[in-house]
Amino acid sequence: MERPLDPEAALHTAEMKALRELAITRFRERGRGYDANCDMPVENIEELHRAGWLRTTLSKELGGRGSNLDTDDPATYLQAQRTIAQGCPGTAHCVQVTNHTAWCLEAIGTKDQKERYLEPMRKRSFLGSFVGSEAKRKHMYMMNTTARKVDGGWVVNGEKNYATNAPTMGFAIIFVALEGAEDYNQNHQMIIIEPGMKGVSMDHTWYRPNGMRATPSSIITLDNVFVTEDQLLGEPGAYPRQRWQGKFHLGFAATYLGATEGMYDWYLDYVRKRGRGRDGIIQMRTGEMKIQLEAARAIFHHAITCWKTKSVVEAELASMAAKSTIAHVAFELSHKIIHAAGSTALFDEFPLSRYLRDLETHVLHAGHDRTAQIIGQSELGESFDSTLQR
Repeated sequence: MERPLDPEAALHTAEMKALRELAITRFRERGRGYDANCDMPVENIEELHRAGWLRTTLSKELGGRGSNLDTDDPATYLQAQRTIAQGCPGTAHCVQVTNHTAWCLEAIGTKDQKERYLEPMRKRSFLGSFVGSEAKRKHMYMMNTTARKVDGGWVVNGEKNYATNAPTMGFAIIFVALEGAEDYNQNHQMIIIEPGMKGVSMDHTWYRPNGMRATPSSIITLDNVFVTEDQLLGEPGAYPRQRWQGKFHLGFAATYLGATEGMYDWYLDYVRKRGRGRDGIIQMRTGEMKIQLEAARAIFHHAITCWKTKSVVEAELASMAAKSTIAHVAFELSHKIIHAAGSTALFDEFPLSRYLRDLETHVLHAGHDRTAQIIGQSELGESFDSTLQR
């Protein structure tokens, strides 16, 4: 009889325990410097590369750990993501994006593309970026950035934003609309671009948010960029038809959960050291937070399991529910920790204010109202798309 999946098993390996120690010591300590200047967390990235965590979603044949939702091990990469976020949510998101990029490229890329963009990941911290976001986009899958067919390839024009990892990336998968087709199932196309290509420019100074400042996410401008056929990733419409967006819900949920846990664990240590553990109100608030965290962990693990026990759509809906629930728990704990820890805890010498700002900024990605509407549509028997996030 096949043993049921235990999503928590990955947390108890020696490698994961070493990763947690790295995250809550060196990553957390470096966070203040990255945050101040909106810098790439390059030291953290280098350490994660040496330990193999930047390739977690890749197959073992390509030097990875063989963990993603399409394999028999859907948990390891998500638990690693969660663990990194306990120390530095910004670093965790950089890792999430490069792992999602690598996973998709291995699944649908050509042999040449894998050799050009995945093999270098064995040797150095060769980061990928997944760039769909752009200003005034009509729909998640309907792009303003266009590609026009010409002799020998395509000419691409447009402006993309929130290009995570752009300051040090090796390549980016860019979403464009192919001219001549109206429906996104026919015109949505992934193309691979590299820094330094003619017509590609990047603005790294644009990204100055309130939180997640250790995740530089630049503007990329594409001005008559010529791309050859071998720079197209997959067929037109492959990304929406293969439901890739739905596979990424839990990556965000893992970062939300890990950041909330990191903030909570720091808070516990802070109030204990100040002898405030005997205060009845603080005891009650701490108990409330623990209860909420346990609920968040349970729905996270349930959603991971659904990818092996339920249909794809059911797993996507469970992942959306987990992502939204964990985001709300993050907001609740943020509020309670501020009041329980007191104003001194918000001084720059402590990491609490960075956790708060990172969570406040990052959980907006969940699109809570849209998430609730989609889940409501499914419950009421109406049509819905569980890959959407907004």
